[in-house]
Amino acid sequence: MLTATTTVTTEVKLSPVLRKKVLAELKLFAELQTQQKVLAQAIRHGKDIIQRLFEGAGEMDALVQGVVADGFKMKYVTGTRTILDKGKLIDLGVTVEMLEEATIEKPTASYLKISTPGEKDADSE
Repeated sequence: MLTATTTVTTEVKLSPVLRKKVLAELKLFAELQTQQKVLAQAIRHGKDIIQRLFEGAGEMDALVQGVVADGFKMKYVTGTRTILDKGKLIDLGVTVEMLEEATIEKPTASYLKISTPGEKDADSE
C-alpha cells in the first residue's frame, strides 16, 4: 500500500500590538534558552571534573556508594532500562494484529513548542 504525507500551512494575520508583544517574549525566550544551554554545558563540565577527581584518587567505589560533603550529595548512577521488542514478539508468534489490539493510546500533557530561528525544530517547554 502506498502512503503519502502532506503538510498544510495556515498563515494567521496578527494584530500589530499582539505581534509586537509576542516578538518581545520570543526574543526574551531565545535569550533565556541560550543562557540555559550555557549553564547546562557548565554543569556537565563541573560534573566531569568531579568525576575525574574521584577517578584520579581511586575513589570511584565511594562515589558509586554515595558521598556527602558539606551537605552536597553525590552518587555515580548507572542504570539499565527494559523495552518490549515488538520484533521479537512477532518472532515468538505474536501477530501484528495482536500487537495492535494490545496497544493503547494515552494522552500526554500539552505544551507550547517553540523553535528559535536557525534551530532544528527542537521541542522547548
